[in-house]
Amino acid sequence: MRYLIRLYFGKIIIRIRMMIEKWSENVKLKIILAHIRNEGHYLRREVEKRKGVTIMNRKVKKDIKEYCRQRFGSKAWWPYLSFYTEVRGEFIRGWIPYDYFRFVLLPKLNPKPALYMNDLKTYDYRLFGDFAVKPLFLYICDMFLDSELKVVERGEVEKFMSEYDKKVVIKEEGGWGGQQVRIIEASGFMTEKLNPNKNYVIQPQVKQYKLLNDLYPHSVNTLRVNTFMRKDGSTVVKYVWLRFGRDGTYVDSGTMGGYYVYIDLSGKPSDYCYDPALGLEVTDRHPNTGFLISDIKIPMYQDILEKCKNAHKLFPYTRLIAWDVCINSLGEPKLLEWNTNNPGFSSPEAGYGPFWTDDDEI
Repeated sequence: MRYLIRLYFGKIIIRIRMMIEKWSENVKLKIILAHIRNEGHYLRREVEKRKGVTIMNRKVKKDIKEYCRQRFGSKAWWPYLSFYTEVRGEFIRGWIPYDYFRFVLLPKLNPKPALYMNDLKTYDYRLFGDFAVKPLFLYICDMFLDSELKVVERGEVEKFMSEYDKKVVIKEEGGWGGQQVRIIEASGFMTEKLNPNKNYVIQPQVKQYKLLNDLYPHSVNTLRVNTFMRKDGSTVVKYVWLRFGRDGTYVDSGTMGGYYVYIDLSGKPSDYCYDPALGLEVTDRHPNTGFLISDIKIPMYQDILEKCKNAHKLFPYTRLIAWDVCINSLGEPKLLEWNTNNPGFSSPEAGYGPFWTDDDEI
């Protein structure tokens, strides 16, 4: 009898705990949404300041709110759409607000735990084969392994690095925006400098395609290709932009000050490069090299799109994937990273969307 009573009260405690956790998650989401929407208002005001004019008025605001009520069930989703409107110069029906995309749509398209798989950079070569950059070594659970996941003695790694007369790229798993990436001379590689509680990929430094090197030589400039898996299993490319560094930075990430160029599905670049924070036109030339943006022509562009679509079919657990692809000096597309957790959305949607006007598709 005592056991049954304990079991009964145990079940009650578990239910109460689950209710508290659910309530806590809802409160947390509301706080995050409030912050994100304030950010949307801030971005809109920044665009207004930069342009010196405003599109928003009472009628436009009313139209946006009514659109949000009809499509998303609440007028509260309007702030980011007002930001898009200022960027584009008009309100376009079909847009998806960034906060709705990030916290409602994306979790459905890319559910947990599959969306975290992209953090396992040490597994990219095994998953995507030669589309990925072949690693020199992997460092997993305080062990060195080769590209076939066979254990390699530390002495062998040190000997290889001492004789390897090139630079190597050391990527820490779970890093983002290029902030956990180091590029060093192989001779300066020391095994004891790696954190035994973290995993790393040690890769050869990619020598990039001449055109992209001429654009900006200090970073490996990558194409961000966003693929979407339809409900019938086919994959399509939704949008593409080319990212590049500036002012001496060695990574092309917007979080590190880089710019981007939108490239349509035929391979034609936009006439200007853009500020990734606001999505506004900056200049028609690279600010350091003077390379004319409209002269960007990538002959293997369609091959890159096909490789990304085919790679997505190898990982059908998430329906939206952003691929960061470089082109080596031989003209071969190589996957550097892929992103399912937050593949980027607001600037491309504002400037060149809407990308999802059909709710049945998503």
